[in-house]
Amino acid sequence: MPNEVFSKLTFNKVLSRCKGKVANTLRLRDSDCPGLAIFSGPAGASWYLATRDQNLKIAPFETFTYEDLPSLRKFIEHVREEIKKGHDPSVLIKAFSAGKTLADADSLHKVAHHGGLIWETARDMYLDYVLNNRNRNTHRSYKSSLGVCGLADDYSAILGEPLATITSADLIEVRDTIVERGLSGGGKGACIAQANASVAAMKSAFKYFLNHPKVFRLTVNPASDLADTDARDPYGFKLKGNRPLRQIEIGAYIHALDGLSNSDVRSALKLQLFTGQRRYDPTTATVEAFAENDGYGLTWTFEDKKHAWRVLPLTGITEPLVREAIKIAKAKGSDYLFPKQRVKKTGDSMEGHINERTVSKAVEAMNAEDGVFYGVEFAVATHEIRRAFISQMRGRMGEFLIGNRQMEEDDIEIITHKNEGRDRCSSMRYDKTPYLDAKLSILRAWERYCMDGYHMYMSRLEAESSRQAA
Repeated sequence: MPNEVFSKLTFNKVLSRCKGKVANTLRLRDSDCPGLAIFSGPAGASWYLATRDQNLKIAPFETFTYEDLPSLRKFIEHVREEIKKGHDPSVLIKAFSAGKTLADADSLHKVAHHGGLIWETARDMYLDYVLNNRNRNTHRSYKSSLGVCGLADDYSAILGEPLATITSADLIEVRDTIVERGLSGGGKGACIAQANASVAAMKSAFKYFLNHPKVFRLTVNPASDLADTDARDPYGFKLKGNRPLRQIEIGAYIHALDGLSNSDVRSALKLQLFTGQRRYDPTTATVEAFAENDGYGLTWTFEDKKHAWRVLPLTGITEPLVREAIKIAKAKGSDYLFPKQRVKKTGDSMEGHINERTVSKAVEAMNAEDGVFYGVEFAVATHEIRRAFISQMRGRMGEFLIGNRQMEEDDIEIITHKNEGRDRCSSMRYDKTPYLDAKLSILRAWERYCMDGYHMYMSRLEAESSRQAA
């Protein structure tokens, strides 16, 4: 096989042979890089790694130009070193010929031979950590935001990529792909919030990877400078949806809940309504979270998705509701107040709590033409119930006292966000504190407000029925 220093003349010679479809075969070795060779024949030309022991095709000749020659020589040297170590270079060759840089191709090679982790594997390991060490709602949110299911196509820029090869530009592409899909009509709204949620999840994941170098072998955090999207929501801020539910609408909601055939869904939504919590809190409530208290009957201790522990006293409506749910849950042998209702897939167990979507769908159905929220100028979801509580009771906080202090608007957070005020022992229950007194007063006032709305709505129904009868 002839040897020559590969140059522009070599490239021109091979290109001329390819255009002319010369019948005979020409094999050339690069004098400056042992192992680098060109095989040219009537079917075309290709780059090869040609040694005494093997001939490995690298790529079609047209894949590389003269400007690529230095990196091609460096690549051949690296492949020969890996072969000497006994490593199969097929992954390395495939990646380099597909346009990867030598560094990126080598990272893929390490995945195959040195236990490196690709994005999907590392992501799933991180999600396992979140499931076991963080709030379950956080796990569910991160699972969605990191492309396990609905956003999988948006993560195509890093699918199958080793962590070491993922750059800030790749993560920005993921973020912008989510936004572009939303702006083009491929999502619910403009997907601005979803893109920013994915940014937060990616930053958290890569911080975890970086802090476990023995497992993930990451030395640089590509998400360190990743920022939220600067795209604006073209649908804008709509005043028509910027109001809480009115009192009579809450009354209509209570009436609709009474008509639900699924008792667990009905009870979970009532518990959410009368305590002002997120949908997640009652649906995932455990039986042991409720305890007898001499001063307050039943109290409910739970951790929300922000990892804040709170203790809430139950009221005249919620206490009997919970006692009945506890009785049913114990009869079913469930640890959850509202047990799982059906298996999601073959072989799945019935352990777990009621699906949050099952609960949400009951509220969403109320927006339909025959539902109580039909005609409301915005789609009512479970969060609108919590929003109604905060909007109504924040302005009334001056009616209540903590000890001898008149409460202020921001004190509404003792119901919605904060624990009982003692961070150093936040998971404890208290037999008697001014915080529980204040909470009970607030929740009772909210309960009266809701039930007054219910009576208003029922009076309206009765009046309409009388008019129709007349």
